[in-house]
Amino acid sequence: MTTSPGYTKYHPTVEKLDNGMTVAFEQLPHLHTATVGVWIKAGSAGETQKEAGLSHFLEHLFFKGTERRNSRELMHAIESRGGHMNAFTSREYTCLYVKTLSQHLPVAMDVLADVLNHSIFCDLEKERSVILEEIAAGMDVPEEYVHDLLTMQLWPDHALGRPIAGSAESVSAIGLDEIKHYKDAWYQPNNLTFCIAGNFDQTEVLDAVQEQYGGLVNTAPVPAFSAPPLGNGVHLVERGIAQDHVALAFPGPGLDDPRRYQYDMLSSALGGGSTSRLFDRIREEEGLAYSIYAFHSGYQDAGMLGMYAAVAPENLEKVVDLTCEELRKLKNDPLSAEELNSNAEQLKGGLLLALEGSFTRMSRIARSLLHFHRIVPIEEVLDAVDAVTAEEIQTLAQQTFSEEQCAMTVLGPAAGPPARLTL
Repeated sequence: MTTSPGYTKYHPTVEKLDNGMTVAFEQLPHLHTATVGVWIKAGSAGETQKEAGLSHFLEHLFFKGTERRNSRELMHAIESRGGHMNAFTSREYTCLYVKTLSQHLPVAMDVLADVLNHSIFCDLEKERSVILEEIAAGMDVPEEYVHDLLTMQLWPDHALGRPIAGSAESVSAIGLDEIKHYKDAWYQPNNLTFCIAGNFDQTEVLDAVQEQYGGLVNTAPVPAFSAPPLGNGVHLVERGIAQDHVALAFPGPGLDDPRRYQYDMLSSALGGGSTSRLFDRIREEEGLAYSIYAFHSGYQDAGMLGMYAAVAPENLEKVVDLTCEELRKLKNDPLSAEELNSNAEQLKGGLLLALEGSFTRMSRIARSLLHFHRIVPIEEVLDAVDAVTAEEIQTLAQQTFSEEQCAMTVLGPAAGPPARLTL
């Protein structure tokens, strides 16, 4: 067992309403707060090209007013009681949530249900303008924009590769009828998960959920996600900025692949912290970059292992060469026992430290149910990380790091591509 004896004292539980809606609880009686969220397995990866950005647009419209409250009254009901309400959209799900003091939980749940069930989707044009500004703002942040470009390059002509917020063209063309049709198709009870973590009475919460959501009905099969095709090669996007922002990606596993923990370890060793190989070599030894890291992103049917750096244009080629050199080292030699243990402890520590808040615990439970249809115990994750071997990481590097599988995007003033990748 990798955890302390007292760590497992709280055990999440799951119920099902008669209409198929999932309800999950994690009681944390030592807290003064609770975080409650409604999760919908609907995001940009399920959109057609014409619908690009619709999930995100719908998320915005939920907060513009309901049959009972205008937008200011919705926020006032939460903020005047010291709480916080927000939402976010990802590629595979949307979440609306409230974090509140436990004594105000009934009001928080009422407002959340009001938003989901009774929104009138007003101020469509005003919110469209806000989203167009959001898209433009994202394109003005090179680090953010290059990740969007890289994802489009790795998964071309597929919804998973498109930006979550859509494009100015697609968002400008979305109408109210399309929004309502999309909500009806995806926001069905068998595609909804209600999740709460914190200090609350479980019987009272379940009764409230039954009253607020038990009347929802399923009308048709929920659309399905599909696996994307893979792209590769080098993509240059010229922009008059001071640095070249370079990002590389290799295909990774879907979330149901047990190798996901090996990819997490490989990503951590490569660029997960200040002692990682890329950071140590390119920033600390060579002084060629301020920001450099690796990342692993997993989705239902696909994943990516990526790297990012921001460098002076004259250093681009050298940074790419050094990155390839570090990738080759991972292919040729296994990690030492010390490096393996250090990265395992980093991953486990990051998970456990994050779980000290009710929002993170609520989110972990909901994502687990959406992707795995069960709550994956924390102990299972920790044990899986501990079980990864240096030989598995080396084999994974050998299978992953090849020129044929690499997609690379460079955003900046570069006059031409860096030298050929040598992996």
